[in-house]
Amino acid sequence: MLWQIGCDSGKPASPSEPKPSAPGEAAPSAATLSGSTGQPAQPSPPDHYGDRVVEGIVKLGSALPPARPLQLTADPVCARLHGGKPVFPQGRDVGAEGLLPHVFVYIKRGIDGKYTPPSEPVVLDQRSCIYVPHVFGILCGQTLSIRNGDPTAHNVHALAKKNEAFNIAQANQGAQATKVFNRSEVMLKIKCDVHNWMEAYAGVLTHPFFAVTAEDGAFRIPRLPPGKYTVEAWHELFGTMSQEVDLTTAAGAKLEFVYKKSP
Repeated sequence: MLWQIGCDSGKPASPSEPKPSAPGEAAPSAATLSGSTGQPAQPSPPDHYGDRVVEGIVKLGSALPPARPLQLTADPVCARLHGGKPVFPQGRDVGAEGLLPHVFVYIKRGIDGKYTPPSEPVVLDQRSCIYVPHVFGILCGQTLSIRNGDPTAHNVHALAKKNEAFNIAQANQGAQATKVFNRSEVMLKIKCDVHNWMEAYAGVLTHPFFAVTAEDGAFRIPRLPPGKYTVEAWHELFGTMSQEVDLTTAAGAKLEFVYKKSP
C-alpha cells in the first residue's frame, strides 16, 4: 500500500454545459449537476485522529515443544555477553497461559487518510548479539536508526520485497546507520549474516495505528477515528489472523486472537 496523491490525466474535463435557467426558474444545484442527490464522500483530512480504541490480547491455544537454546559459541564474544546462560529464539517466547509477545497487531483496512511520519527515529539496536526490539512498527518516511551496541562485528541485512533491500556492515561497537522505507510492507525481515540466529521484523505502514504485544500478550491501538476496520495480528511462526470491528458509534473494541495450532 502506497501513499497516493490523485492526479488528473492532463486532459480537461468536458461535461455538458448546463442550460441557463429560464426567468423565474431556480438554478440547478451542484448535486443535480453531478447526477447525485446526496453529499459526495469526503476524503479524511491529513493526520486524522479520533478517540476510538482497539485493545486485547494474543495467545497460543496449544503448547509448544521445548525450544532448543541458541548456539552462541560460534562467536565467543556473544557467548561471553550472556555469561554462559542459555538463550532461546525470541519467536518462541510464550508467557503464562499461552500469552504471546512479539505479535504485530495493526489496522489492515479502513484507514484512508495520510499521516505525517514522526521526526523521532525508530531505533534498532544490536545488543548482546540480539536485535532489540525483535518486532517493531515504523511509518513510511520515518527514519530507522540502526546501532551496534556490541563489541563484535555485525551486519544488517534487510530482506525487503517492496522496499529497497540493503546489507550493511557494522564492524565496530558504536557504529550507526540510518535507513528509510518508502512503501508499506508487512512484514519486512532483517537478519545478521554473521550470527544466523539474529532476526528482527519491521511492520512498515502508512499510518500509526499499530502495536506490538508485550510479555503479557496485550496490545492497545488508541486514537482511531470512527469507522469500520480490519484488525490483523501477525506472528513469525503462527502467521496472521484478522477480525472486523465497527467503531462507527462504539467507543472501542476488545479483541482476543487465539492461534490454535503450533507450527
